[in-house]
Amino acid sequence: MKHILITGAASGLGLAMAKKYASEGWAVCIADIQDEEGQEIASELKQLHGNDCFFQHLDITNEEQWQSLVSVIAERWLGLDALINNAGVASGGAIESLSLKDFQWTVDINLMGAVKGCFFCVPLLKESKGTIINVASMAGLIHMARMSAYNVSKAGIVALSETLSIELAPFDINVSVVCPASFPSNLLKTIRSSSDTGVSVAKKMMARSPVSADDIASSVYVDSRKGKHIIIPHFREGILWRIKRYLPGVYFMFMKNLVHKIIRREGRHI
Repeated sequence: MKHILITGAASGLGLAMAKKYASEGWAVCIADIQDEEGQEIASELKQLHGNDCFFQHLDITNEEQWQSLVSVIAERWLGLDALINNAGVASGGAIESLSLKDFQWTVDINLMGAVKGCFFCVPLLKESKGTIINVASMAGLIHMARMSAYNVSKAGIVALSETLSIELAPFDINVSVVCPASFPSNLLKTIRSSSDTGVSVAKKMMARSPVSADDIASSVYVDSRKGKHIIIPHFREGILWRIKRYLPGVYFMFMKNLVHKIIRREGRHI
């Protein structure tokens, strides 16, 4: 039986991935700050599939909790085959309006949380020749205006993943980075934003998404096992990313025109 640790697995995409891996016969560690929900999910998955699924409280910014979790896994499972750094938060707002405290909060959780996961789990993954899957976002590849903190945190995860894919190749560890666009989730429940308009737009984009958390979970399971490095579940945003790579002038003209339209719509002056 394979063993996987998924952070932020008590809800949203993390939950969808936990269900997917458990259904494929994996033992799953549900790591989250949501104790009641996490315990219920672990129990349900264990009863449904008969796998050794369990819950462990984890604040991904807390190094002592990471150390404790890895110790539990090493003792209980005697190893680890895969890590999914999924837990994260959202933020938004113009650079001069989003507080520095909220900017730091975003980076500490999204980027440094993933860094700590890799730091503490890589020794086990070297032994198993395992897999690291970091959940970034299309915001890590395509950088919309008024999302500087979120963009920076997710772009950092993309850079971390590329670095580790090279660094850990001699140890036969595969590293994938998942870059989904908007999809229905509970990410906005904890969002810190200086713009109510931005939150409203994000809600509409999530509601209109043709891609669900289950769809993304399936893509992650299949593509990571194929050794795919960048996993982009959304077709349209994937095209925009390719335009940025191959026609950067066209991309930047489009993005700048877009933010000009937004500002004019709000009745502001440039």
